[in-house]
Amino acid sequence: MTKRHPPEPQHRRRAMRNSHRERARPKNRWRRCERGSGTIHTLTACLLLATALAVAILWAAVSTARHKVAAGADLSALSAAYALATDPCAAASRTATANDVTLTACKPTPTDVTIQVSVPIALPFVQRTLTVSARAGPVA
Repeated sequence: MTKRHPPEPQHRRRAMRNSHRERARPKNRWRRCERGSGTIHTLTACLLLATALAVAILWAAVSTARHKVAAGADLSALSAAYALATDPCAAASRTATANDVTLTACKPTPTDVTIQVSVPIALPFVQRTLTVSARAGPVA
């Protein structure tokens, strides 16, 4: 037969029950404090992603405009250099118009021609103009 121990007093059983509850409380309390933290993290990640996307779109718009104005300046300078003996500024103006850029300056010399073209950039809240200069000599 097994030996039985005498039952513990009631106040001791109650104390053990309460100590067990107090040990379990901090876990539940911390779980309650962390409720909704996933939502905050998700919203922060979405905000960062939206900001990165907006920056990438603005960067692409400026880069495309810069390449467009540089190509227009180079082609206008070459056409002006080809027409250096006649009217280089008229030739540069026609080429600039064909490339959707605005000819802002044309300075022909006997040996070369320097032109300046610009193109407006429509950015949100800002209106900017990109300006590029190009120089070309006579075509041999």
